[in-house]
Amino acid sequence: MLFSAIGILGAYVVAVLLIGVDAGNFWSIMQTKVDVWRDVGNGLVKAAVFGVICTLVALYQGFETEATPEGVAYATTRTVVISSLWVLGMDFVLTALMFSTP
Repeated sequence: MLFSAIGILGAYVVAVLLIGVDAGNFWSIMQTKVDVWRDVGNGLVKAAVFGVICTLVALYQGFETEATPEGVAYATTRTVVISSLWVLGMDFVLTALMFSTP
């Protein structure tokens, strides 16, 4: 939710302060065009799914690693790489499911 708020604030700065859009018009359009569930809710669902993915990958890699400093470093690197790939793939799938037209 924090990054959604930061995104809205950034849009305000660009539209109103840099481009010169009327502030009242900006907020009016923001209220009519932003669907809370579709825009903010889907972001929260994605964040929860990504958190679960990263947690499960980290747990598995930590469980399977050797109990040495090299093993921990290797498991950490594998966790970052595998989590990044899973998040990228799931972002594509979730976006396709959430924003597809019925």
